[in-house]
Amino acid sequence: MKVSINIISSGLEEEVIFNVHNVQEKVTEAIELLTSSNEVIKHLLGRKEEKYYKVNVDEIFYIESIDRKVFIYTKTQTYEISEKLYVLEEQLAGMNFIRISKSLLLNIDKIHSFYPKLSGNLEALLTNNEKVIISRRYVANLKNKLGMRDGK
Repeated sequence: MKVSINIISSGLEEEVIFNVHNVQEKVTEAIELLTSSNEVIKHLLGRKEEKYYKVNVDEIFYIESIDRKVFIYTKTQTYEISEKLYVLEEQLAGMNFIRISKSLLLNIDKIHSFYPKLSGNLEALLTNNEKVIISRRYVANLKNKLGMRDGK
């Protein structure tokens, strides 16, 4: 695919034009990214032992909801966060976070490997040696996000 950039004067309106044979998923993702008014989130505010910490999103392995509380897990720390899981899912949608169960968002950059279980679920080994279960309901989403075609 050829990419061209034209610098225009500051008085003109910026625009992006796609010349494509057909609209594929990557094109729609690019359009969503360009038209999204959401800013990229770099940090989340987590609480631990009555102190608040800025947690770099890139350091987050997963975010989990347990008993109506939401927790952020990094390599060595766990923080509680006040946002609901579905709100975080929306905020982190353009990043490498994906829902893998009703209660868990996973940073796919932290996956070391994964393999199928007899139940149809997947088990993922993370780079910190933790294991998480990917519900069979969300397996197709994960494979799609990883660019796997036809379930392979």
